[in-house]
Amino acid sequence: MTEINMQLKSIDWNDKSYECYIDFLKSLSEEKYRQFSMKLVPGEENIIGIRIPELRKIASEISKGNWRDFIRVSEDNIRGYHEEIMIMGFVIGKLTDKNSDINEIILYIDKFLNYIKNWAVNDSFCSSLKITKKYKDDIITLINNNLESDNPWRMRFSIVMLMTYYIEEKNLEMIFNICEKYRHDEYYYKMAVAWLLSMCFVKFGEETMNYFKICTIDDFTYNKAIQKTRESRRVTKEDKDILKNIKRSIGR
Repeated sequence: MTEINMQLKSIDWNDKSYECYIDFLKSLSEEKYRQFSMKLVPGEENIIGIRIPELRKIASEISKGNWRDFIRVSEDNIRGYHEEIMIMGFVIGKLTDKNSDINEIILYIDKFLNYIKNWAVNDSFCSSLKITKKYKDDIITLINNNLESDNPWRMRFSIVMLMTYYIEEKNLEMIFNICEKYRHDEYYYKMAVAWLLSMCFVKFGEETMNYFKICTIDDFTYNKAIQKTRESRRVTKEDKDILKNIKRSIGR
């Protein structure tokens, strides 16, 4: 099993080598960490128990080799393990315009969204897509397209991408309009919107405070946004007091 770890960047990816790869991942399992991860990601039982830094190292090695074959074989042989899916996402996150082009990368990103079933995979994937910083105009189209989806994880992807890469003064009106327009009852989507708005407040307090005073988002999301903003150490006590006073009463 150790040998495959040394050869991840030179593996000839096929059904057999992928089976060995899965066995290798299982050999890295830490039972205590597996139990811890299961508590962090409710409902996800297909967890091996591998720490994220180790997953990133594995993805980095794979991305140095024939990553296209890896992704293709992964899609054909996917077992559904939490870490298996996360590594695939990290490999995509390693892609640059030196070994691909932005249109191909966007296709891989969009296809990967079909595998997202929990917040941990979603948010880790978003944070790995550093290429967004260089191609914001291209990826905003992908973000907008996925906001139109009925899939709450595709929608959460879009919201977390906005939070991670697009909170700038020139984008605030766009972000607030998106929060107003796109609704979903799924808990993790609502929490993502609340998180996005709290980060907008941290960076652009006056503008976001004005939005809070006129917004029509649902009560749960609104109050969670207020709560998360008030929990930030980067928000003044004065602003926290104002936010406390504009929190909505239940049933409003």
